[in-house]
Amino acid sequence: MKSLATERLVVPISPDDKRRVEARAKRFGQSSTAEFVRRAALNYDPGEAVEEAELRLLLAELDRVHEATVAQLDRTDRTLDAVLAQLAGRK
Repeated sequence: MKSLATERLVVPISPDDKRRVEARAKRFGQSSTAEFVRRAALNYDPGEAVEEAELRLLLAELDRVHEATVAQLDRTDRTLDAVLAQLAGRK
């Protein structure tokens, strides 16, 4: 059974950050900003932020390798076309 929320946790926050949190709570359809913050705090895992950063680095490297691979395939295709044209001219 879920217990009733009877405790308070006071967290200092800048007016700008407060507006951003309230806007996010509204955008995600939370019944209240307090509920949004409570859920966010309970679901926060600092390890996930590290994992996300690592995944972003891997994704950037994958993008770089993909671009290099496509460029190499384009060069190979042009070379193959040239060789085939040369061979066709010998016949």
